[in-house]
Amino acid sequence: MMWIRYSLGMFASLVFALASFASDASNPRVKLMQGEYAAAFAEAEKLKTADGQALAAEVLLTEIMLGRAKKNKKQARLARKIALQAFEIDPDHQNARLQYAIADGFITRETSNVSAWMKRLPQKTHAIVKDYRDDFPDDPRGDALLGAWHLAIARKAGDKNAIKWFDASIADGRSLFLAARAEQPKDVVIGLNYAFSLLALGDDDLKDTEEARLILIDLASMRPEDHLGKTLQAYGREALTRIEDRDEVRDYVGMFLDGDMPE
Repeated sequence: MMWIRYSLGMFASLVFALASFASDASNPRVKLMQGEYAAAFAEAEKLKTADGQALAAEVLLTEIMLGRAKKNKKQARLARKIALQAFEIDPDHQNARLQYAIADGFITRETSNVSAWMKRLPQKTHAIVKDYRDDFPDDPRGDALLGAWHLAIARKAGDKNAIKWFDASIADGRSLFLAARAEQPKDVVIGLNYAFSLLALGDDDLKDTEEARLILIDLASMRPEDHLGKTLQAYGREALTRIEDRDEVRDYVGMFLDGDMPE
């Protein structure tokens, strides 16, 4: 089997600063929303509370999603460690659980193909994401993260092999993303990850780009207030200019899903 890097471009991350959690970390969260990532991380991590540690992990993962980390795997491991510290303080902390799941997905993506296969990392990531979704059923990010897992596997292995080897499928990925978008239709992060995950599929698995195009047009009309949303909206608008060339747009969105800054 040919194995390539996993992408939970969902995870991205998801990730990914989608909702405010009542916390003692309001000031660093404002800095995160403004794109002041270094300051946001330093202030959040210094708090040494569950809210602060979870937010510190979120900052690191946002940077990875935007392709701004120097070493994705190293930063994802640090984020996972910090998220773990958060829910050691508070085992029921939702954002800590969310960021832990996202970080684990990034680590799986950055692990070599053979090592990921031998260690069953995709299956372990699936279990972590499913646990989050089961424990927080009212959070559409759980559906989005699991949908991203299905489409990432299909992207790398093809739909038939994804079904055979991992019980993953494009149909399940789409269903989960549609459920998430039904709950949060104006969420730029969920919408862009879904559209890009579709565009990254092979021609045999995605016959046309109309669904993705309509999502990106919808996202382009929105008015995101945070740096992450504005940046992702810009990525989506650029993808629209390339969408008529399947190979070109696939390469562009693939960079984003693989943790690089698309260009």
